[in-house]
Amino acid sequence: MDDALIGFAILLAVLIGIGAPVTAVIAVVLAHRSRRELRGLLLRLDRVEAELRAPRGTSDAVLGQGPAIPAEPVPAQPMPAAPPEAEEVRPASVPPISAAAARPAPPRQDLEETLGSRWAVWVGGVALALGGIFLVRYSIEQNLLDPRTRIVLGILFALALVGTGEWMRRRESGFDLPGLSSANVPSILTAAGICTAFASAYAAYALYGLIGPGTTFVTLGLIAVLAMVASTLHGPTLAALGLLGAMGSPLLVSSDEPQPWALVVYLAFVVLPAYGVARLRLWRWLALAAATGALLWTTPIFFIGEANGLPAMVHLVLQAGLAAFFLAVDPYRHVPDDEALTDRAAGVVLLAFAMAGILVTGTIGAGDGRPVFVSALALVLLAAGIRIANVSTAAASSAVLAAGALVVWPLAGELGNAPENLFYQSGDVFAVRPYALDIYLLLAALLPSAIAGASLWRLARSRGLRLPVAAWYAAAAGPGPLLVLVAAYWRVTAFERSLSFALVAGILGLVFVLAAQWLMRRGATDEDAAIRLGLGSTASAALGAVALGLTFALEKGMLTVAFALSALGTAWVAERIAIPALRYAVGAIGLIVLGRLIWDPTIVGGDPGPVIVNWLLWGYGVPAVSFWLAGRLLERSGRDRVVQLAESLAIVFAAFLVFFEIRHVLHAGDPLAADFSLLEAGLVATESLAFAILLTRMSVRRPDPVYRWGSLIFKAASFGLSAIGLLLVENPLISGHAVSGGTVFNSLILAYLLPAILAGALALTERRARPWIHALATAILSLVLLSAYVGLAIRRIFMGPELAGWRGHTQGEQWSYSVALLLIGVALLGSGILRGNRFARIASAVYLVLAVLKVFIVDLSHLEGVMRALSFIGLGLVLIGIGLVYQRFLVRRPSNAAIS
Repeated sequence: MDDALIGFAILLAVLIGIGAPVTAVIAVVLAHRSRRELRGLLLRLDRVEAELRAPRGTSDAVLGQGPAIPAEPVPAQPMPAAPPEAEEVRPASVPPISAAAARPAPPRQDLEETLGSRWAVWVGGVALALGGIFLVRYSIEQNLLDPRTRIVLGILFALALVGTGEWMRRRESGFDLPGLSSANVPSILTAAGICTAFASAYAAYALYGLIGPGTTFVTLGLIAVLAMVASTLHGPTLAALGLLGAMGSPLLVSSDEPQPWALVVYLAFVVLPAYGVARLRLWRWLALAAATGALLWTTPIFFIGEANGLPAMVHLVLQAGLAAFFLAVDPYRHVPDDEALTDRAAGVVLLAFAMAGILVTGTIGAGDGRPVFVSALALVLLAAGIRIANVSTAAASSAVLAAGALVVWPLAGELGNAPENLFYQSGDVFAVRPYALDIYLLLAALLPSAIAGASLWRLARSRGLRLPVAAWYAAAAGPGPLLVLVAAYWRVTAFERSLSFALVAGILGLVFVLAAQWLMRRGATDEDAAIRLGLGSTASAALGAVALGLTFALEKGMLTVAFALSALGTAWVAERIAIPALRYAVGAIGLIVLGRLIWDPTIVGGDPGPVIVNWLLWGYGVPAVSFWLAGRLLERSGRDRVVQLAESLAIVFAAFLVFFEIRHVLHAGDPLAADFSLLEAGLVATESLAFAILLTRMSVRRPDPVYRWGSLIFKAASFGLSAIGLLLVENPLISGHAVSGGTVFNSLILAYLLPAILAGALALTERRARPWIHALATAILSLVLLSAYVGLAIRRIFMGPELAGWRGHTQGEQWSYSVALLLIGVALLGSGILRGNRFARIASAVYLVLAVLKVFIVDLSHLEGVMRALSFIGLGLVLIGIGLVYQRFLVRRPSNAAIS
């Protein structure tokens, strides 16, 4: 007992030692505040005295408010009586002093005052909290007090800090340090007390075992709730501390038999004060943080319940309802529809609840309550979205939940009636028939219908909705049911033909047509943009349902064709009834078709069929024609990004059609073959040059970024194929591969001569469309490919199909190269003279120089006999003839200055 008294005395002395400097700091602060007030009173008194001494006309100058203005005689007028609250006792001769003039401007805060007033207080608050913890630790290490006494003293210290903070708040409203209101001493003391209370309660449970898990659980929750309640007086920092403590308290308490239901009730108990404080103080961040924290607890609750997912499902539905009410319904209940703006933060939180619902639905632990859970959560989100236009995103989130739940629905087990998780099934990936098929189909039929119907009704009854807000209702009403239909089709039929689903898609399309007519009748007298947006959504959905019906009833490859035709139909409807939303639907369908083709380029997952007339022609040709015509239809009401996207997709589909047809022909029906040949490189280069010519000519006729950039992309592709494929990798001189075909008519014509001709045509076209450097580069490519063809064709005549460079050269072949250089040079010279083309004449000079070098260097050393003589004779005759031509046609003479 004596040791306990001695320990208590030591502890009391320590507390007094801590309290003395704290009291001193408080006294210094109060003294400094009083000194500032006294300084302000003295300054005001000096100002009054200065006005009394100064003449009436110079009072403003004396006070430093501007130059003196001479007084002018003013006729006497009765002064209006001042209101009672404005009267004050002052001498009759003293003019009134404004509050701004009487109150001195606060001096600018320097580094010393910042460190002394702001950081000192914050660090002091942290020091107080740590001091309480260290004091308890010291008492434990020295064994001064028994555990109960330590906990009691910790609680008393916490109460003292909280009480001191509340006393200072009441004594001085907003007890701030001079010049800086953010360093609030009462709030810091209260926060330190809350931390000490948390530490004391947790120590009583974890260190000493004085209280059980249940009591600790409740105690920590009460402390957190009281902290949030106190934050209404002490500021947001205490609210954040309380919410953090409330959400983290369950992690501090362990139990041999965890109770998920207790955690569900606890979280509902602690988020309600957070929502209330957020509503009272207009702290939206606190409400968002409370909803996020409750959502994050879904996974622990689910795993605590092991095979029983009912607590997690109830928790999600309950917390989603609370979040929907406090984030959407309560703040925006008085906002009219025409002033509603999309609340992105609340929309993201509610979407997160929908995604969590999808994850829970896919688990086995959801059990037989799965359909009720999905329906309840979807209806909670839908109700929030329908009631409040600011969170119309919640209606779309409910549609996402419905589609996602049907996608991840557990599948029927192979043995017995037990379901299996979709993501852990073994065997065929397409064996995904859902568990409880009747309930699955009933939910797929009813839930999307309710969501779409409610969204359309909300869209139709609103007036003046902004388009970004109305777009979410349109998305829930149109694409939502289509996504559910596709999900159910995959899960039930594994993408096989199904006349039943085709019939359902037809009925759904008819329903959308009726909905569009209903909206059109309402829009006949009301040109509301939101109604027209809904009209566009339903019309697009009707076309999409028809496309899906065709897909369900026909072969797999018709999916691409059906969507392409639906895009064309959508463009026609958009042009007929001028619905802006349908224009964007065309672009969205185009991206879907593009993704489908990227997923399976052969359309049917294998051999597309015979040459030319095959699935490639339908799968790429129909989309190309459809999107080109869709672009022409949409362009009637203005050329925008959607029109450019439609034309770009048409060009891409057409290019892919030609590309895969080439590979289909050259690789025996396998468009995805891994090998690459000389003929294929030449044909693909030819295709690129043909598309570049076509788009360049269109750009000349009507400048547009689609044509300009498209032609440049195809031109770059042709340059790459020519430089890498034709001249290096697949060049027969380097690769040693045999040239197919006969001596004259062979693959060299398609690989080199045809691309050379098209490159020359592209250069002529570019002269009118682009800077001269583009035409020059293309013309050089044309000459290089032409030279390569001539050289390889000559070697094919003398060496046969094998043109490898290591096989050597004959004298006839060497002489033929010289003749070819001379002939090309002469032909270019003639073309340059007849067409007045300076580039052709310069190119001819290059070929002639090469011919001269060839004859004097190569032929002189390798040719013998008559071949050598013929080489030099032919070169001489050609050069003399060229000299005469230049003298006759190109050299300017005084008598004929017009000839160039």
